[in-house]
Amino acid sequence: MTTKGTVQALNIYDFRRFSPDVRVNQGLLASKDLVTRMNCYEPGQITPLHMHPDDDEVVFCLEGRGAITFEERDAVPLSPGSLVSLPAGLAHAIEAAADSRMVLIYTTNAGYTSVRPNQSASDLAISLHGERARS
Repeated sequence: MTTKGTVQALNIYDFRRFSPDVRVNQGLLASKDLVTRMNCYEPGQITPLHMHPDDDEVVFCLEGRGAITFEERDAVPLSPGSLVSLPAGLAHAIEAAADSRMVLIYTTNAGYTSVRPNQSASDLAISLHGERARS
């Protein structure tokens, strides 16, 4: 069997970046099937409510505290070492605790899409990777 991919290695701590304005989202690794990205949050920063209609997502909390929140179910708390699997189509938001920076990494399918089920003017200022314009 011949391997067609490339081995990728990095130290995720070297990629931590924070902004006082909005959480920082950046790519870490990518292959033909999967992407791994990093979100860095200052205290209280969020990723607005969104869903990935066709793509599962796995979230790992590297540092800090916060929660993944949902419209109609209890929040899932996040702390270092938390690993959460989110099924396709489940609307969720992510919020750093008011007193904690937070760093997450997530993996999903290459070419994934993000859709906002509800749009508020304040949340539109926060970009979502994989977001497609609504028609």
